[in-house]
Amino acid sequence: MSPMKHTILIVACCIMALPVHGLEPAASIDGVRFALVYPNDQTPLRLRGVATLRYLRFIKAYAGALYMPKAIPSDDVLRDVPKRLVLEYFQSIDAEDFADATRAMVERNTDADTFSRIAPELYRLCRAFRSVAPTDRYALTYTPESGLSLTLNGILLGTFQGPDFARAMFAVWLGDAPIDKAFRKRLLGAK
Repeated sequence: MSPMKHTILIVACCIMALPVHGLEPAASIDGVRFALVYPNDQTPLRLRGVATLRYLRFIKAYAGALYMPKAIPSDDVLRDVPKRLVLEYFQSIDAEDFADATRAMVERNTDADTFSRIAPELYRLCRAFRSVAPTDRYALTYTPESGLSLTLNGILLGTFQGPDFARAMFAVWLGDAPIDKAFRKRLLGAK
């Protein structure tokens, strides 16, 4: 093979090895795509379910995706296990509205003792919220080793400690009194 053909072959192989944006394996709901796997330091988190939360049945608020290790059953979602919840918004929402709704939903999903214990972290998280516009993404990622992180469009807004706090935050969507029971079921993998 001539040196020129050899060079062309190497360049072609390199180009074919590059990832093509938009062709990564993904799940889609209402036009929002979520990766099938979220890389984690200890074990990859796999997509468990996707759902869309609607307000007044007609207005799409956000699409969500839940990630957990493959070996952990959905029933263990609120235990001290790694997990990630990603929410992509269809509507603009003010930071203050996030804070008010989060405080109310955490209080609804915890007893008085737990709420008073986690209140300092909750108020710190509420101060970290930023307003969102359509297509913005918030993500809550929890690992027992690192705590709970809040990101907006991939930018870290804060890290918060304590398994009780993480449980209370995920309970907003996945607890016994979630923001929406159908949304919860779909995130946990029910069809």
